[in-house]
Amino acid sequence: MAPDAARGQPLSAGRNLRERVVLRQVDEERSRSPSLVGRFWPGGDSQGQADTSGRLEVERDWFVSPELSLIYDKDAGHSEFLEDVYVNETRMPGGAWQDAKVKYTDVKGDPCSEFENIKPPEGWRWKDEWKVDFNRPCDEEGWEYTVEASMGGYVPTEKMFHMCRRRRYIRPRVLISATSPIDETKKMPEEITDPEQCWEYAIGFGQKFHANKRPVDLVRRRRWQRKLLPTKPGAPCFFNMTEKAGDNKALLAAPRMVLMYDKPRRWQLRAYVFQARDLLAGDQTGLSDPYARVIFHTRSGVTERIDKTLCPTWDQTLIFDSVEAFSDPKSLADNPPPVVVEIFDYDQLGEDEFLGRAVVQPMVKLSPTEKRRPVLQWHSITKGSKEGGELLAAFELFLLTGEPLPPTPSKRGADIFVVPDGVKPVLQRTGIEILSWGVRNMQAFQLMSVTSPSVEFEIGGHLATTDIIANTKRNPNFQETLLFMDVMLPKETLYLPPMNIRIRDHRQFGRKPMVGLHVIKCLDDYRTEPINEEYDAFANFPALLNAHSAQRPVGSAPRGNTAVLNMRMKIDLSQVDEDIDWWSKYYASTGDLSKCRKYVDMGYDTMKVYTTSLESAESFHDFNDFCDTFGFVRGKNLDDEEGNIVGEFKGSFRIYPLPDDFGAPMPLRQLGKGRMDSSPVDCTVRLYVIKSFDLQPNDPSGLADPYVEIELGKRKMDSKDKYIPNTLNPVFGQIFELKCILPIDKDLYIRVKDYDFLSSDDVIGETVIDLENRYLSKFNARVGLPQSYYVEGPNQWRDVQKPKEILADFCSKNFLPEPRFEGADCLRLGAKTFYLDSFEPTRKSNPHFGPEDERLALHVLNCLPLVKEHVETRPLYSPLQPGIEQGKLQCWVDIFPCLAGTLPPPTDVRPREPKKYELRVIVWNTKDVVLEETSITGEQMSDIYVRGWLAGLDEKQETDVHYRSLDGVGNFNWRFKFPMDYLPAENVMVVKKKEHFWSLDATEQCIPPNLVVQIWDNDKFSADDFLGTLELNLSSMPAPKKKSRQCGVEQLPAYGKSVKMINLFDCKRAYGYWPCINDEKPDGERLTGKVEMELELLTVEEAQLRPAGFGQDEPNENPHLEPPKRPETSFLWFTSPWKTFKHIVWKNYKWYILGAFLVVIFGLLLAMFIYAVPGLAARKVMGV
Repeated sequence: MAPDAARGQPLSAGRNLRERVVLRQVDEERSRSPSLVGRFWPGGDSQGQADTSGRLEVERDWFVSPELSLIYDKDAGHSEFLEDVYVNETRMPGGAWQDAKVKYTDVKGDPCSEFENIKPPEGWRWKDEWKVDFNRPCDEEGWEYTVEASMGGYVPTEKMFHMCRRRRYIRPRVLISATSPIDETKKMPEEITDPEQCWEYAIGFGQKFHANKRPVDLVRRRRWQRKLLPTKPGAPCFFNMTEKAGDNKALLAAPRMVLMYDKPRRWQLRAYVFQARDLLAGDQTGLSDPYARVIFHTRSGVTERIDKTLCPTWDQTLIFDSVEAFSDPKSLADNPPPVVVEIFDYDQLGEDEFLGRAVVQPMVKLSPTEKRRPVLQWHSITKGSKEGGELLAAFELFLLTGEPLPPTPSKRGADIFVVPDGVKPVLQRTGIEILSWGVRNMQAFQLMSVTSPSVEFEIGGHLATTDIIANTKRNPNFQETLLFMDVMLPKETLYLPPMNIRIRDHRQFGRKPMVGLHVIKCLDDYRTEPINEEYDAFANFPALLNAHSAQRPVGSAPRGNTAVLNMRMKIDLSQVDEDIDWWSKYYASTGDLSKCRKYVDMGYDTMKVYTTSLESAESFHDFNDFCDTFGFVRGKNLDDEEGNIVGEFKGSFRIYPLPDDFGAPMPLRQLGKGRMDSSPVDCTVRLYVIKSFDLQPNDPSGLADPYVEIELGKRKMDSKDKYIPNTLNPVFGQIFELKCILPIDKDLYIRVKDYDFLSSDDVIGETVIDLENRYLSKFNARVGLPQSYYVEGPNQWRDVQKPKEILADFCSKNFLPEPRFEGADCLRLGAKTFYLDSFEPTRKSNPHFGPEDERLALHVLNCLPLVKEHVETRPLYSPLQPGIEQGKLQCWVDIFPCLAGTLPPPTDVRPREPKKYELRVIVWNTKDVVLEETSITGEQMSDIYVRGWLAGLDEKQETDVHYRSLDGVGNFNWRFKFPMDYLPAENVMVVKKKEHFWSLDATEQCIPPNLVVQIWDNDKFSADDFLGTLELNLSSMPAPKKKSRQCGVEQLPAYGKSVKMINLFDCKRAYGYWPCINDEKPDGERLTGKVEMELELLTVEEAQLRPAGFGQDEPNENPHLEPPKRPETSFLWFTSPWKTFKHIVWKNYKWYILGAFLVVIFGLLLAMFIYAVPGLAARKVMGV
């Protein structure tokens, strides 16, 4: 039985056995007979009985039905079987070993014939001679020991108390002919047909029973059955049986249900097992010794073993003849039973290791004359949930109807049938070019470094070997890099065998251990068409074909380098602006035009900004055009495949058909043209790190303090002293320049780390760039090509090689004709002609342009699939969280061979530094300010003052208070001064401030340069009242009005149309009236006042030359501010009592005061009169 079937997963076609089958219930009993002194007691057999349920009747009496599985031969269903015999010896304690009483036994201890006298059964033959089995726990002579043979418990080590030992002899035998017919008329053995002999024996009733009687057996049994038929058509099929009281027979609780077949059909399966690829490694060497076991129904067969490979080619046919199946042929053809192929790794010691299985459905043929032919197909091999390779095989299932079958395939040797022609792949003569460039990053093997490796290439049984590297530490490349194989391989790509790449290290005393392996299971990417002399290389470059001109453009004339100097139109020098830098080019390329408007207006070139890494771009194919990188593995396959990689091989392949005639000319070699020297190269590497974004935070604040660290070989550099605090989107703008030797120092590691003041710095993420692939690539990935050739200016040429040299090198490596210049503006590539005027028909001349021939060569290069000037965006990954992106890094790399010449100056990519300015705001007056307060006298008034600040800065400045403004007019003559850092190219203000008191560093923000001016009403005993606000973006603000009556809300862009805007950084000074608004007023009136101001913007140097103080403080200059001439009514009432009386009390209550004064005088006079009249009257009466 197959392993899957043993686990409850049936592999046979039992699910399809529906036809010609009767479902019956069987009542079953077993008669038991114990033994006493070797004799069994008679009796106990069941006799025919009637069922007492009343619903079932007995078809006939009880009959003996032995268990047929007990009498199967041990080699049943096998095409190869291992016969074994044990030789036994005994001894007395302290004596010598001598033959046991029963010298030859089987594994159970039963006597058997001497192994030399054992003959193979009929239809079998011996495959090998008798030999001792050492592949089991035993000593060096094959013996195993125990105290008593009947007790078992054998061990491989001899002890003094051991008195028995045995040694196993084995001899394999195979079927003589798998297709020999089976005699269906042969009678069954008497042990099955004679009821008196259908006994099963065991030591006890609780033990396992067997068919043959042994001396130690004490009990026996035999099975009786009778059939049960329903008396009613609607009787249930499933039921339980009840037992009568006192019934001493052991009845089942439910009758057994069995399938009764009329007659089986016989089939023949032919399994065409051709090869497998990419199997799992079963040995520590990283290889396996695989063989395949094919399982079908109740039969199985094994292929031959192929040693030390992961891609075995068996080319073997297994034939399973006379396979019985009871289903209807048509039903079986619709749902054929599966064929299971299990792959094992042979181990000399211990059990063979399971490598995986494939489940395939065969092609069913109900007639041998059918014209259909099986087709070899790749079938997936799985081991649990893990992929275990692929199997190339096909299966045919013939119905044996008596018609002659197709002839059996021819044999290889005496026993192995090969895959027949018509099924086997068609072979053709094939050429394989191998570029064996070198090995990289080899790990130690058996505690020794791999220093002198060679590489073997094996495909379809053909082998090619490289030379030996003398010392990988000095030069890991091969001296002879090109190999060629002329082999016979399948014509169809589907059947192409895999390429096995093995690396061996050459060590002392001639040892050559295999230290790594790589299997290329699919070679489609390397199949090409042969190249002959008539090959048109221009077909690979359609853009180049579209760019050439058959004739010179109309209106143009031949030009030379001398004439062009006289004919060149001079560019306006006013176009040269100091604000144009590399960042202008960057923002123009990303589409952020607000930060590079001048650059775009001047028509300068842009560059390519990739959203992925450069090698991941679709057109560059990981820069594997020159050579690929293959990882060597060693040891058994693990779940983490990358953990098994022990080195890398750099190379490439070209596979193409060769002429069948060996005398015909060979195609051109495709890997030899333009071959580079494999010697190490001294190079200078410039890494430009631009910016990062979306970094993962590492600090509790949710931010990070990132800086860059790079590692190349043994060299490390970092910018720790220039870390950028409190940001997840840092702008680095840094250049790192290092020396290296390619290919020894080929991997450039770029890490973004988080600066920590007390603890060690954490790695946020890293990325790796393979410099060697870029250096060797035909895409010219050393330095990107710009759009135009400039010798000066912001887009100056930055490569050591000139465009003409680069074009010549590219043509030599890609089978293109050598470029020829006819004058400075005409270039010929074979029959193709290119004119400079075709690329620059209306372009304005620029004094920074280089020579015309170099410009023309560059235009032609830009038509080719080469790396253009670019910035790449590389994902960052953390070693602690592999596979999870930690952010992105924008950068690019330039590689310069040291022997190429003097290096050009590096490109300045430093972040834009803000310029320091001082904004001076003079608040002269306010008008038409709303009056929010009512005095005690009932007058509408406001105590006006003006507050101003720059958005993003904490410093706010205020004027003095204009008290008791009765008409909305405020007079101030007050100066504000705001220092600021401004980026003119981006029109933003840079603000640096600490987020918290305990913050170590200030956080930098870029915000618009907005000036906020507000009008407030001062209150001494309550909160001040907000009256109106004005917000001006200094880089784009509405122009002021010269007169107050012209000022209104339509002056602001949010409320007016066609508003005139000005840039204070351009005009430097602005004076006039601006409106202040308040959208929250309940009456809907937005205009709440007008402010008369003068804005002046000065650089730090200008401010030092023209000093001025705050408000009206000294130095009160530039301009001098006089105290405002305010009305006499403007004062603070409790600080000026006399003014309070004069302007508040007297002004409003003077008539009341005068009236009260007259009333008081009159009252006093009246009181005096009343007081004096009686005395005067008395005197007058008395005559005094």
